[in-house]
Amino acid sequence: MIRGLRIWKRPLALALSLLAVWALWLALSKAREIFLLGFLAVLIATFFSFPVGWLSRVMPRAAAVVLTLLLTLGVIGGVVALAAPVVVEQGKQLGEGLPDATRKAERWLRQAQRDRTVRQLTNGKDVAGMVKSKVPDAVETVATITPGVLEHVVELISTVVLLLVLGAFLVYCPSLYQRGIRAMLPRSFEADFEELWRRLGQGLRGWVGGTVVAMFLMGSVTAVGLLVCGIQGWFLLGLLTFFGTFVPYVGAVSSAVPGLLVGLAQSPHHFFLALGVYLGVHVIEGYLVQPYVMRRAVEANPALLLFFQALMGALFGLLGLMVATPLLTVIQIVVTTLWIEGRLHKRPPSQEPPQPERPAVSESTAGALH
Repeated sequence: MIRGLRIWKRPLALALSLLAVWALWLALSKAREIFLLGFLAVLIATFFSFPVGWLSRVMPRAAAVVLTLLLTLGVIGGVVALAAPVVVEQGKQLGEGLPDATRKAERWLRQAQRDRTVRQLTNGKDVAGMVKSKVPDAVETVATITPGVLEHVVELISTVVLLLVLGAFLVYCPSLYQRGIRAMLPRSFEADFEELWRRLGQGLRGWVGGTVVAMFLMGSVTAVGLLVCGIQGWFLLGLLTFFGTFVPYVGAVSSAVPGLLVGLAQSPHHFFLALGVYLGVHVIEGYLVQPYVMRRAVEANPALLLFFQALMGALFGLLGLMVATPLLTVIQIVVTTLWIEGRLHKRPPSQEPPQPERPAVSESTAGALH
């Protein structure tokens, strides 16, 4: 307390301290994407730890890391090579079938608008005419942003390769980084650091396992459902759902948009079939994947997870959404280990035994007791 009062009596020291805090905050705000990419590299290293751990039993760890990296790059290249022709073909079909789909949607909207209830809901506006007038603007917008999208795709590929290589370096010898961090801590904090390191590794590996299971489940169900409904490009759309499940709730919703567009390009009937498939997939995610898969892997309240995703998305965009769930897992582990258990000496809420319910006491019994 006395030291805190002394700094107020030294204006120069106070000014320099505030300037240092401001410079640190400015540096963090400028380099926030670098820190998030670094955290994403840690997640990739956690993904790699499973195959590297299995392969290192029969070969040196360095060879296991190189083989895992080559297999990962090969799988990504194979998926891109498989998806690229399908994307081009689907883009052609979508572009050729969009006018016909627009006319069909216009006729369907005009027929629906003859109903009195629909006419009241739309306030008598010509919804079909509005949709038809917006189509050329949408096509022009897509044509305008296409070069920028291609540029971002090239940048994304370079970033992915860099992150994979960095993740391979991290998984090669994680104990080296553990010893380096521990060497900078006082001896009294080493035991707490070891426990925190162990829990962080266990929590991130649990998140990775649950995420992989959820991605395979959601992608497979989507692909099979779209195949049964006769939606073209069902395999590619299933892959989009597979990767979209990496971001819970938000990713699954956004990955449904291409499938709905493909269904609309075929016919309004296929559009509603695709809509039914994606609604069924979201029901599976809400009642099966999240409660039984992700909740066992990551103890996170759904409301807290959605709020944190919205916060990270508003602050950091798509990259923030991608790392929101594992970052929340890390924050929960750190707070539980260092603050709740280490500082307050309490049990975390998930480990507290349920309190027995007290039997209700009637008024007559209470009066007799008094």
